[in-house]
Amino acid sequence: MNQKLRYSILAADLLWIATAFEATQILQNGLTTGGTGLPQVLYGPTVLVASLIWIVLYFREKLEGFGGARWFPSVFAQVTTGVIYVLGSLLAFGFLSKNYDSRLGLLYLGSLLPVGFIAIRSLAWWLVTSQPRGAARRRVVILGSGQLVRDLVLKISRHPEMSMEVEGVLFPADTEPSNRVSTLPVGTISIRTLNILGLMQKKKVQELIVVEPLPPGLESEKLISNCRKAGMRVHLVPQRYELYLSKAKLTEIDDVPLLSLEEQTLSTMGLKLKRVVDFLGALFLLVLSTPFLALSAAALRRHKDQVFRKELRCGKNGHPFWMCRLNVNRDAPDLSGYERILARFSLTELPQLWNVLKGDMSLVGPRPEPRERVKHYSIWQRQRLSVTPGLTGLAQVNGLREDHSSEEKAHFDLQYIFHWSLFLDLSLLLQTVWTLLGRVTEGDRLVATPVSKPTVNTMFGIRKVLNADRTQSSAY
Repeated sequence: MNQKLRYSILAADLLWIATAFEATQILQNGLTTGGTGLPQVLYGPTVLVASLIWIVLYFREKLEGFGGARWFPSVFAQVTTGVIYVLGSLLAFGFLSKNYDSRLGLLYLGSLLPVGFIAIRSLAWWLVTSQPRGAARRRVVILGSGQLVRDLVLKISRHPEMSMEVEGVLFPADTEPSNRVSTLPVGTISIRTLNILGLMQKKKVQELIVVEPLPPGLESEKLISNCRKAGMRVHLVPQRYELYLSKAKLTEIDDVPLLSLEEQTLSTMGLKLKRVVDFLGALFLLVLSTPFLALSAAALRRHKDQVFRKELRCGKNGHPFWMCRLNVNRDAPDLSGYERILARFSLTELPQLWNVLKGDMSLVGPRPEPRERVKHYSIWQRQRLSVTPGLTGLAQVNGLREDHSSEEKAHFDLQYIFHWSLFLDLSLLLQTVWTLLGRVTEGDRLVATPVSKPTVNTMFGIRKVLNADRTQSSAY
């Protein structure tokens, strides 16, 4: 990320924390009789504690507010979770100091902080995205084919703070469009196109991103070599999907680059903490939802023999378990109005809180799938079975449901496993609530729609030339 922007947002956050404390003091002194709010002797240390906690969360959880398919729900959930951490730390500090017991003050602070943080990120997003097209942006071209290229274009479009603009996509000469996993964006042309380097220079392309694997041949190698000679920066995206579960570290041995991959595993303490949170959270939610489940069961019982049904799913390490849900087939054409509401808002999944209590499932994690799907998993997809499945997950808050392919969901699930933290779990739970509330205004659509679709500058593209003469194109 742009480091200047990153530190500017942090500086604005810290300034807002101090401002929120001042506003809290004013509100307390103005609305209470005889109260003085936070004692002056603790005012400075308390602001410092809040600021330090926020700084740690900001860098560890990447709270800048950029990226993600659904921008506002993600920012709202991250900021709210961060504020909860800050307020918890202040409560602990007040308990240790034995002086600060103003619950009203914490209520004011908990209301002010999220508003300011979201406003700061909204302003930063507006400043970045409102720049004229091409202004101070690094123009890049992607060389490669397949799903990974499409994913890369989408990810670049979700990160305007990187100041990158994809001018076009080149696919290797030996790769026909019909062999690619999905259709690539407008502006896609063959590397065999005549004078391709001249075209890139004409459009002032500054960087070339090479996506592996590239088929053997001189065309790709010569293009990369000539781009470097022309002063363009060349990036390399490794082929292996294990990067979703590994932390990459680049080292060198006599100028030979080595990409080291370290497997990400949840610590024993982290697993125990997650299990405690799952049990307490599921118990609370089950008690809270019991009246609703009773009413739902009574409504379904009037025209169905079975109110609940069990489905065999694969859990952690592929071990089978019986997953509970209300007996509603969301794909049935003759659903009653009440059943449609249950299916639309995923309320049919509430009985799975019992699975969470038993330890078969977690509140957050990859959604469990049936054996018929699991047996067709690729090697990298099977890595999603390394953790306990969940009621909700990163794929679900991005709009993916059971109808979507396992491969689509695996991309999100593996990212969740790699970046797991209790902070992320709480954030995803808040995003889930936001997603469910969003279905009030949405139709029964099951297709995830990204905030910004990947686009490529059509000025770069010319018509695809798949049969151009190799000898002429190889001159570049």
